[in-house]
Amino acid sequence: MSQSSYAQINTLDKERIFDVIDGQPNQLRQNYADTMREDITAIDGIGIDNIVFVGMGGSALAGSIASDWLGSRLLVPFEVVRGSNLPGYVNHSTLVIVSSYSGNTEETLLAFVQATRLNARVITITRDGELTELSKNAGIISLQLPDISQPRLAVFAGLKALTCILEDTKLVNGGDLRRELEDTADYLDTQKLRWGTDKQGGNQAKDLASHLHTKPGIIYASPLLKSASYKWKIDINENAKQMAFCDVFSELNHNEMQGWLETNEVEYASIVLCTSFEDSSMQKRIDITAKLLEKYGYEPKAVTASGSNHIQQLLETVLLGDYVSAYLAILNGIDPTPVKLVEQFKKDLALEI
Repeated sequence: MSQSSYAQINTLDKERIFDVIDGQPNQLRQNYADTMREDITAIDGIGIDNIVFVGMGGSALAGSIASDWLGSRLLVPFEVVRGSNLPGYVNHSTLVIVSSYSGNTEETLLAFVQATRLNARVITITRDGELTELSKNAGIISLQLPDISQPRLAVFAGLKALTCILEDTKLVNGGDLRRELEDTADYLDTQKLRWGTDKQGGNQAKDLASHLHTKPGIIYASPLLKSASYKWKIDINENAKQMAFCDVFSELNHNEMQGWLETNEVEYASIVLCTSFEDSSMQKRIDITAKLLEKYGYEPKAVTASGSNHIQQLLETVLLGDYVSAYLAILNGIDPTPVKLVEQFKKDLALEI
C-alpha cells in the first residue's frame, strides 16, 4: 500500500493511539516506590512455595511475558490464571498477584476474594477502581499503574510492576532486573523510530499491516516469543477489529498445521515471529513447516528480532505488533482505540448480574 493509504491517521486516530504506543518504552522506567504505602522486601518472599498471577486480557500479559522471560530464573513455580477460579493448591504459602488495570474486572475481583479467603499472600497491581479499595481495606500492598488509555497499552507498566515484586521478594535469580528493563527501554526508543508515523519508506510495521489487510491473520512464533504472538493476536482483534489467531512451534506441528489442508478457499495472512537466538532444531521445524505448507497457501512473512538479549527481542516484537495493528486499523478505516463490543459486553453482563 502507498503512503497515501495512511493519510487519514490524524482523522481516524481520535485518541492518539500512536502517541501512546510511542510512549510505551518509558513505562519500563516507572518507579512504583513513591505510590506504595510500604515497601516489598525479601520478607514477603519467605515461605512462598508458588506464585499465581491473575488477570484478564491485557492485564494478564505481564505475567505471560515474565514467564517467557524469567521462566528458568524463577525460584518457585509460576502460573498465569485468566479467570476467576484459582488452582486447588493455593494456600498460605502461595503468593497471588492480582492484576487489573481498571480495578473493576469481575473475574479478577472474584479471584482476589478467593485468594484472601484461602489465606494466600496477596499483592495487587491496578490503576484504580474496586481493587484499589479492597486492597486498602485489607491492608494489602498495591502497586498503582500510570494513567494509560487502554489496558492493552499498559502491558509494559504491568511488567515493570511484576518485575519489582519478583525481584524484591527474592523469588527470582539473575542480576538486576530493573536495569535490564531500563536498558530495554533505551533500546526500544531507538527501534521505534523505524516504525513510527514519521517513518515513510521502508517502514516494516506498515508493510506488515498491508500484508494483513482484509485477511484473517495467523501469527506463529517460537517458544521464546509465545507471549508476543498472543499480544499480536489481541492487538489485531482490538485495535484493527479484525480476526487473528496464534500458535507456537513446535506444538502447532502436532495439530494445527494439518488444518491448512482444508482452508475452504479462505486466504490467510501468516506471520512467523522469531528471535535471533533460535537453535538449529527450532529453525529446522520452522523451515520444514514453510516448505510443507507452501502449496496450501502458507506464505508467511518472517519477523526476526535483533536485540542483544531475550527481553529486548521479546519486547521489541511486542512493540512492533502494537504499531502493525494500529496501522491495520487505519487501513480498515477505523479508530484503533475504542473496543465498543467489549465494553457493551461488560455492561450487559453487569445488568444480568
